[in-house]
This record gives sequence, structure tokens and C-alpha cells, in this order.
Amino acid sequence: MHIIARSALETINEAVVGGTVHNLGVVKIFSRHPQLAQFIPTSSNVAISWVRLECGEVLAVHKHPEPSLILICEGSGRTLGSAEQEVGAGDMILVPGDSWHGFEGTRDGFWALSIQFNGKALYEDAEKPNAMFAREVPNPAAVLLADNEKYLQQFGTSNLLRLIDDPSFDNPHVRERLLDCQQTWSDVFQDLLHLRVAMTTDTAHKQVALDHLVEELGHNDNLRNQRGSAHAPVTDETFVSTMEWFRHQMLYRNDMVRTLLMHVVLEGSGEIWHREAARAFPAIPHFQEHGEDDGQHVTMGIDLLDRATQAEIRELREALAEGWKMITQLCDRIASIALADTAVPTYSTC
Repeated sequence: MHIIARSALETINEAVVGGTVHNLGVVKIFSRHPQLAQFIPTSSNVAISWVRLECGEVLAVHKHPEPSLILICEGSGRTLGSAEQEVGAGDMILVPGDSWHGFEGTRDGFWALSIQFNGKALYEDAEKPNAMFAREVPNPAAVLLADNEKYLQQFGTSNLLRLIDDPSFDNPHVRERLLDCQQTWSDVFQDLLHLRVAMTTDTAHKQVALDHLVEELGHNDNLRNQRGSAHAPVTDETFVSTMEWFRHQMLYRNDMVRTLLMHVVLEGSGEIWHREAARAFPAIPHFQEHGEDDGQHVTMGIDLLDRATQAEIRELREALAEGWKMITQLCDRIASIALADTAVPTYSTC
């Protein structure tokens, strides 16, 4: 009897297909070990390989003409491609020939056995791997910014922005209540900036958070001073709870999500709002000044999002959708509060 350690097998980490280098994680083909090659009958037409993906590591979506049987031996992962599903130790994945599929390691990653039935492992021929990879997906930031375009357009039709061009906006009470909401949100936003800095752990994300805080520090006080009137804090329950949602994100989400929400959602919506508010409140320079800053703040930290794994991309896309939902709800509520005790507006459709 012979015992052969997994570590004794040769390791393959990448394959070149169509001139592009593709990460494979760890592949250890049984037939490349002399004793195993001699022990497994060639007549069996079975090819077996150990495969390993670390947490967050991805074997990109690909296909091959031969069917494969993947046995998850330890750890956990996720299938990609034609079917996306969490898998763990003991699961058996049947991959038909020419089926688009891929894998991602989750938590502690996984070890699995990859079995083919034509007598040849998929990556046995280093010059001509028996696989075809799907076109590379755009970088994560590009995917998120593409999603973001539709959210920006939708935000442009929010009730708050439509209110500015409505006749009811000429009512001094409406304008003052809107500014009270803006001041309350501006004060909370300063808290969000500090919370983000305090809770961020990644060095690169922390530096972006600090730079952002320095540039935003005191903007709420600028607005308060420029208004030249007593501020009446807004305590409307819906308004407050929506602001608290953003506070919760800065406290408990990961650094990627914090950066995304702060710059893509909050600064992205802020750039639109401050541009329109500068037109609506020409006597308050805060909006013009802040709007000019927001254009630069939207791009801060975007390059850090390119580090996202496929699992993180899914989380970020969900956070992006939820973030825009909440900021739109916040702005719609501001419009409702401003219009309280006034005539219902007839929003222009132009």
C-alpha cells in the first residue's frame, strides 16, 4: 500500500486560452504523478484532478466539450455561469458538455475532485487546454457605473427636483421648510462622514474617507450661517428613519459598500441636487460651492471598487440599488414635508 499526499502532486495555476492567461486556482492532475498514472488503468478512461479555489478566488466562466463531475470534498463555494448556487462539502456538480460554468471560493474556499471520462484531464495539455473561456466581463467599477446611469436618470425625476419648478415653490413656507430639511440632512451627513472614517479598516479606503472628510468638514455650518435664520430641526419619522438607514450602513457594512454608497450614491445624488438648488436659491452660495465640490467627490475611491470579487460585485450591485431607493425616498419625503399645510402641487411633466 502507498500513501500519496496531495501536496506531492504537481500544481498548475493558470492556462493560456486564445492568447489570454486564465487563473485556475490550484489544479493537481493525478496522471502527472508517476505512481498514480501507473495505478489508474488507462482502459478506465477516467481522468481525475484535485482543484482548489481560495475564498474570493474565481475560475472564470468557461465550457468544454466533455462532461465533468465535480465532487466538493471540503469547504464551500459557488457555481457561476448557467446556474448560480452555493455548494459545500459532499455536493456533486454535474457539468454537461458545452455548458457554460465557473466557480468561486467562499468563506474558507474549497477543495474538490474534478473528474472527466475521456481519459484526459481538462488542462493536461498545457499548449491546448480543453476549455473555452467566456469573454471577460468589464471591470467591477465599470459594471457598477453602468448600473448607476439608470439610477441617475430616475433620480432626476424625484419629487424634490420636480418641486423646484412647481408654482408651489414660490411659497416662502415651502422654501423655508425645504431648507430646514436640507440643514437637518446636512448635519446628519457630517455624522456619516465621521462614522465612515471610524469604521473603515482597509488602508486605501480609510485614506479616501479621510480625504473626503477634510473636504466636507463644516459644510453644514456654512449652510446654517448663510441662511441667516433660526433652523428648525425636522423630526418627521419617515425622514429620520431614512437618514438612519444610511447611518446603519456606515456602521455595519464593509468598506467597499461604504465607499460605493458615500461617493456613487450620496455624492452622485448630491451633485444633481446642489446644481438644481443653486438655481432655486441663488442668494445662498452654499449650493453652488457644494455642487462644484460634488463633481470631484463622485469619483473618489472608484478605482478601489475594481478590487471587488464577483461575490462582492453582486453585493455592491444590490447595495447600489438599495442606496438609490433610500436616497430617492429621502428626497421625496423632503418634498412632502416642505409642502405640508400647502396646496398639493401639480408637477410639471416637462
